[in-house]
Amino acid sequence: MARSPKRPSKDDSNGTPLDNKQRVLEEQEQMLREKVEKYQKLIEDAPKIAADRAREAREELLRRAASTDKRRGSVAALTDRRFGLEANVAAPAQQRRMRAERRQGRLTFFVLLLALAAAICYLYYTVANG
Repeated sequence: MARSPKRPSKDDSNGTPLDNKQRVLEEQEQMLREKVEKYQKLIEDAPKIAADRAREAREELLRRAASTDKRRGSVAALTDRRFGLEANVAAPAQQRRMRAERRQGRLTFFVLLLALAAAICYLYYTVANG
C-alpha cells in the first residue's frame, strides 16, 4: 500500500518552504518601504534643514562681529569684511588701534633684527680675530 504525501494543514506553523520564502520576502519588502519613506521624508526636509543651518551660521557670525572683546589685540575683535559697517559699528576705532599695533610690531621686529645682526657681527669678529 502506497502512502499518499502529507498535505500541510493550515494550522501547521512551519508551512512549506515556498510559504516561508514568501513571508521573508514580504518582511524585506516592508522594511524597504519603511526605508524609502524615511529617505523621502529626509529629502523633503533637507532644504529646510540647510536653510536653518545657514541662518544660524549667519546669526552667529553677526553676533561675533557685533561683540567687542575687551582684551587688547584679540583676534575675535577683528572686523568681518564680508559685511558692511552697519554690522560693525566700532570698526573704525578698531582699525586705528590695529594700525598702531602693526606699526609698533614692525618697529620691534626691526630693532630685534638689528640686535641679531650686531650679535652675529660681534661673534664673527671675535672668532675670526681671536
